[in-house]
Amino acid sequence: MARQAIFLAILAWGHCGATNLKRIQAHVAPSKLHIIGGDEVVPHSVPYQVGLKINGNAFCGGALISPNYVLTAAHCGKVIRSVDVILGAHNISNPSEDTQVTIAGSKIINHENYNSGNYRNDICLIQLSQPAPINDNIQVAKLPPSSDLDKSYFDETVTATGWGLIKDVPFPTTKDMSDVLTKVDVKVSNITECGMYYNDDEDTYVVDTNLCTSGYRNKGTCNGDSGGPLSLDGVLIGVTSFGTLLCEMCSPSVYTKVVNYLDWIAANSDVKTF
Repeated sequence: MARQAIFLAILAWGHCGATNLKRIQAHVAPSKLHIIGGDEVVPHSVPYQVGLKINGNAFCGGALISPNYVLTAAHCGKVIRSVDVILGAHNISNPSEDTQVTIAGSKIINHENYNSGNYRNDICLIQLSQPAPINDNIQVAKLPPSSDLDKSYFDETVTATGWGLIKDVPFPTTKDMSDVLTKVDVKVSNITECGMYYNDDEDTYVVDTNLCTSGYRNKGTCNGDSGGPLSLDGVLIGVTSFGTLLCEMCSPSVYTKVVNYLDWIAANSDVKTF
């Protein structure tokens, strides 16, 4: 799994109650984004959720967007030499779970303008080696309409899902994961305030092709599966991109905003957008 940006920072954020605190930033050891302390979902209630077992050990999340394609993050795709896409899973540690199907990825399509330094255009398609079987437990995610392009989703309650960690470790592998699919419900934050948290004179990490959620009450995908889905009423609006080690400090989590990439998705897959 690819390197993650880590920022140590203290800043007023959302409802954290602090104001005008000095921002402190330092690039430190890489972190992988996983949900910690989420709630177990009703089994198979997120039927488009997939797990990506990368190079035999590393792990990312993703979403099935057609029987032939999965959407995930480019920071996951960039390191793939081989990938098994696990569909229909609830207890992902149990390969004998009768709903599970594993299909190898045959082609990795990273966004041609992905920037690993600031995570710009952090989006990737994985073509499956054979079509996914669509059934009650494996379904295609709904994508947002192009009319949502200027929608900020501000203050909407959204859901991030993934197989979270049993404990917070700096370099998690599949053995550190929760057995079952988990979720966190979080609020979409103001993109300008999120940019004030991350952006500096050296680089701009948060732009209008991102979405942010706050870590209020220690929730968010500063601990959510990298590449995994952020959904609003069952519609896939975000791909988990990056966050910080400071969920407990109300630090925001950042996602790639799917609606901005509908044309790219349509041009590089068999998905029809509207």
